[in-house]
Amino acid sequence: MKLLKLNRILFLIAFGVGSIYSSTVSASSDKYHCQEVNGVYSVYSRVTRGDIKLMDFNRDVNQEWSAASRCEEVATRLQRYYDNGNLKYVGADNLNNQPVLCAVAEQDQPCSNDNLVVTLPPNTDPVTSARSLMNTREIALGRVITVSGDKKIEVTTDNGNTYYDLEALEQAVLSKENSDRFIPADK
Repeated sequence: MKLLKLNRILFLIAFGVGSIYSSTVSASSDKYHCQEVNGVYSVYSRVTRGDIKLMDFNRDVNQEWSAASRCEEVATRLQRYYDNGNLKYVGADNLNNQPVLCAVAEQDQPCSNDNLVVTLPPNTDPVTSARSLMNTREIALGRVITVSGDKKIEVTTDNGNTYYDLEALEQAVLSKENSDRFIPADK
């Protein structure tokens, strides 16, 4: 009788662990996710070779929007836009008199409430804030990284709108042997 109870308990534990593992594995299949590394919350893009850091969240905005909750929300939004085919570029613009980043499929698409990724700190230049938030060090130093041909990470269109090409950013990070923005996949 005791052996039967022990078998049931072990089955329930194994089933519970299996369920938790299963949900973790399915959640980790998203392209965009939030991860804490060394106390900093960052949004990462999953590629076949590992994870590429896109944005850091170093501070809480208020009690409702901690660095962790903002990171999770931004990762969720990026994933939704990606799943819907609306994410090729991240745009830097003003929306409702606030600096924002938005997800767009094509350059010169305006930022709107329907494609909002994150609202940036008030009274800041969205392009400068985007450079800092996306941690594009070479761009922040005034160096636009050319990936291949004329493909650049940061693109400013004739209309004066600035966009960040996520595919070009991923290629640039992957081309660097020891980029601090890349976490290799476990082999």
